Amino acid sequence: MFEFNIEAAIGAASLVFALDTAIFVMLGIVVGITTGAIPGLAHSLPIALVLPFSFFLPIHQTMGLLIGTYQGGTYGGSITAIAFGTPGTPGAAATVADGYALTQQGKGKKALQMGLYSSVVGGLFGSFVLIFLVVPIGRIAPRFGPAELTALYFLALSLVVVFSTENPGKGILSAGIGFFLAIIGRDIITGGLRFTFGIRYMQSGFPLVPLLMGFFALPEIIKQIHGVITDPTHAGEIADEDLKLPKKAEQGLTLKEFFGSWKATGMGSVLGTFLGALPGPGATLAAYTSYSVGSQFTKDKNYGKGSLDGVAAAESANNATCGATFIPMLTFGIPGSSIAALLMAALIMEGVPVGPRVVIDHTQVVYTIFLLMLVANPFNLVFGKLLIPVFTRLTKIPAAVLWPTIAIVLVIGTYAYSNRPFDIIMCIVAGLIGYFYRWFKIPDGPLVLAFLVTPLFEASFRQAITISRGDMLFFVGSPISQILWVVTALSIFFFLRKKN
Repeated sequence: MFEFNIEAAIGAASLVFALDTAIFVMLGIVVGITTGAIPGLAHSLPIALVLPFSFFLPIHQTMGLLIGTYQGGTYGGSITAIAFGTPGTPGAAATVADGYALTQQGKGKKALQMGLYSSVVGGLFGSFVLIFLVVPIGRIAPRFGPAELTALYFLALSLVVVFSTENPGKGILSAGIGFFLAIIGRDIITGGLRFTFGIRYMQSGFPLVPLLMGFFALPEIIKQIHGVITDPTHAGEIADEDLKLPKKAEQGLTLKEFFGSWKATGMGSVLGTFLGALPGPGATLAAYTSYSVGSQFTKDKNYGKGSLDGVAAAESANNATCGATFIPMLTFGIPGSSIAALLMAALIMEGVPVGPRVVIDHTQVVYTIFLLMLVANPFNLVFGKLLIPVFTRLTKIPAAVLWPTIAIVLVIGTYAYSNRPFDIIMCIVAGLIGYFYRWFKIPDGPLVLAFLVTPLFEASFRQAITISRGDMLFFVGSPISQILWVVTALSIFFFLRKKN
């Protein structure tokens, strides 16, 4: 049983609260926020680029740089999601609806500050859970086998479908399109090709980043550029061009508004931590799940059309996964996300074999990670606060200059994702799908979530079928799966009852 080691804690504190470590954490935060705010340039890229530094930097400096980049990048993706309706990272996609709507209403500064504060709260919550519950939660995580994960993913998808729209039919249609896009490529079991239409590049599936960039950004870019061309007076500031708002300094977030969203922030922190502790779901699934569940608990009638609660629910969940994703990694050597896998590689390169005994054999290293996760959040708050005015002023750039520039950055970011010109074509296809969604007012949440969940759901479902040899009772054979199926049924029941 893992017990608190006071000597290891003192040793870790002396390393973390040193000036050199603080410098590396701050550097990572700035790099992360900047990279996360560039659409298409996922914040896993800078982490991968700085990974070789682990060969000659001491472990506390290496992990400070990497953790700072991780947390800064996770928050940074919300900046362009709020300011321009273009998520900088996949995890910020759920922030677009309310965040960008607030910007169009002249409340972009409030939305940016809510995104920052809820991100810090979520990050701190996930970090504290990592510190105090890493062993207990780590013991629960392996109990999620194929049957339990199937029930979990079905619950997440059903929540988004039934809670994301007043018209469940549109939610099901949206999820169906996401499901279809997700199964393009090779069959995960047989390796056979599915819906590639003879295109070689489609064999690896529909790429995620081009999908998100095109789906969210292209319709808005085309709309704004079309407005500039057809009506030169449309080329003013973003806040003025849609709502004709008077030119005045934007008001920041008040304490009353921040604390008024405590339910959304708290719920997002809990859900993000829970889903982040499971291998697979990731920040995007956590953000969309929290955002969808939040729609049932908020009293804000503008939820989905410009609500601070929506921003808080998505961003707190998104950032709560940062600490929680370390739980399966530190307890069982299973990285909870691709970024956690990079951090795990850094530890291995530093001579720390991650696995069940790491908290016993390398206690001081584990404590160092704990403290770095906590320290990075205040730095994230400080530098995020300093950079918010910069990004707020960007929305004042004339539309005739701003939107063509964003279009260029979008193309560059999409291409940089994997250096394939074909990804730009996929981005355009995703933009056409986004236009279809806007035209018919179809909710985007079910599509994104279905696209993310389908591969995980299919893998778990088919593994369970193989293990049970076709016995469907296997899916309700454990208490965990039974609870998840009951929660799914209850959520659908209460939704239908509310509709009637």
